[in-house]
Amino acid sequence: MLNIHVTGLEPDCIVQVTSYFNLFKKKEWFNRESVKRIIYNIDKTVAVKDEYLESPVFGGMAPERLSTGCKAVILMEVLDQANIYATKCGDNCVPDILEIAQKKDITITLHHCMKFPEFFEAYIIETGKTVHSRKEFVNEYYKING
Repeated sequence: MLNIHVTGLEPDCIVQVTSYFNLFKKKEWFNRESVKRIIYNIDKTVAVKDEYLESPVFGGMAPERLSTGCKAVILMEVLDQANIYATKCGDNCVPDILEIAQKKDITITLHHCMKFPEFFEAYIIETGKTVHSRKEFVNEYYKING
């Protein structure tokens, strides 16, 4: 289930996504099929082995060069019980976020009205309401954030 904070910042929220990722990443992450898929889907980059990646833009590169959104989604995939600041994610991250949320509970903090698909499911933490569509999410988001 996707759990979303839409106001404030909880003390456990990983706001500095890039710094956290760069400091705590593990080379084994990049050999996981799920992480390889995330990297390709979001940044169109191939995770070759360990921390060696091939980008159509940069050529051979290290994971530090991945986009912040890609780093955030990888953290959602590999960490348990983390609250990730998904405001750093573009709309191109949505399919992977929702795929992860089908496998396990993830919590994100979102300070913009992300473009979710027409139908999806998420729990809005501030209101305790489960939304089932983009329209319901937008209504809840603006009800809380004015």
